[in-house]
Amino acid sequence: MTALNPASPGKLDLCVSRVIRAPRERVFDAWINPEMRRSWWYELIPEPDGCQIDARVGGTYCMKQSGCEKQNPDYPDDYVWIMNGKFVEILPPERLVFTWNVNHKEEPVINQLVTVVFEEVADGTKVTLTHEGIESDQMRDGTNEGWTQLLERIASLFEQN
Repeated sequence: MTALNPASPGKLDLCVSRVIRAPRERVFDAWINPEMRRSWWYELIPEPDGCQIDARVGGTYCMKQSGCEKQNPDYPDDYVWIMNGKFVEILPPERLVFTWNVNHKEEPVINQLVTVVFEEVADGTKVTLTHEGIESDQMRDGTNEGWTQLLERIASLFEQN
């Protein structure tokens, strides 16, 4: 789902969801535990720098990954993508809210807002992710694809175990 953001005129929001066959507590932990995050996020650079998470309100996270430049010839082969931000709300195991920054060369992402809701359902946990404040249709489409793929990766992680 895509919608214009009334709080930020001209900016876009998106919402993706996926049922993951695992208990809500485990799925929530996969988002805030660096070791678990490394097992489902894209190609993070080797630890400890690849994934740092201080999971508390006001705490920060930073993930560094490589390999995405293969999809975009405008980026050098050794480009390191940096995604970071601050936790705004943490309500285990129900809800995470954090700011989202990415070092895109053409269109840097600064202080967008991501909310992840974890809902118990019969088959496991329904994860609903809302990303607010996206600048353009192109960025929204790429962001939607990225979050959708990541939810698939986390679902696969739990289905393998």
